[in-house]
Amino acid sequence: MKKKHKRPSGLCLCEYTPASSDEAAVEIFEFLQVISTSLLARYGSRFERHYAQKAKPNVNELVPWRFSDETF
Repeated sequence: MKKKHKRPSGLCLCEYTPASSDEAAVEIFEFLQVISTSLLARYGSRFERHYAQKAKPNVNELVPWRFSDETF
């Protein structure tokens, strides 16, 4: 197997990861679905609050890519 990086990192497993079977890919996908569903059920309202606080309310309706409080 050919190495892609000069120094291996603990976070990069691209050079040592073998190809997975279809069954393994489906099991991983289903596991991730269960985890994401559980997170949304438990913390969904917190996610919504977080994104509502980050939303910018001063959007110009005629030119939505430009905010109404911009000077130019």
